[in-house]
Amino acid sequence: MRVSLNEIQVMCRKAFEGMGFAIGDCEDAAELVGWLQLQGLDGVGTLEKALLYLQAEAAQPYTLCHEESALLVIDAKGQSVLRCAATVVELAVAKAMRRGQAELRIQHCHNRLLLLGYLSRAAVQGLHVQARWADARQCHLADFTAGMQCPELRSEAQLGGVDAAEQSVTVLFSRPGQTVAAIASPQRTLQQGFTVNEHTWQRLKQLAEHILVESSDASRRHGAGGGNDAD
Repeated sequence: MRVSLNEIQVMCRKAFEGMGFAIGDCEDAAELVGWLQLQGLDGVGTLEKALLYLQAEAAQPYTLCHEESALLVIDAKGQSVLRCAATVVELAVAKAMRRGQAELRIQHCHNRLLLLGYLSRAAVQGLHVQARWADARQCHLADFTAGMQCPELRSEAQLGGVDAAEQSVTVLFSRPGQTVAAIASPQRTLQQGFTVNEHTWQRLKQLAEHILVESSDASRRHGAGGGNDAD
């Protein structure tokens, strides 16, 4: 089925809210999925792979393992990177702006491709950003030139397996001398819309419907539309 960028972002925002994300985080994560879609990275399909981890929210989704002036090490405790990405990238960017460079390591995490949208914002702020991660078959590199929204993506064969429990991503931020202007996303793609898997779309709709159920329950508890004898 074919849907517009706006439809994707609205549906994802509702789905994130249905999964218990805070309102501000819902908007942020939905925008991220839309950004991936614009880059041709199948944001909706990537989100579907993350649902298993996102729906099993941990009471403490991540912890700070180590911090120095230019280093931040996070343990995501087997959660999706979406559970910590916004906060930890912001902290790492602040370190890079102060020190000229910084390193962020997120250990024991899943859905690392979803981190790229947050990293694109750091690049637009004038930082050169490199992210590296590996899976069972390949090593991956995403390289953002300072000022550019779209990364150069490279993959190469992985020699030896990667323990699923050790899944991690390392991000290097550095402040170059000069930046270049950001490139806008192609308008043609926006006009044509995007093809998404109908089964995936239905899963997102089911999550979004949790909002309606919760709203109805709350309305019944508070007597929706009801007044009092003094009205």
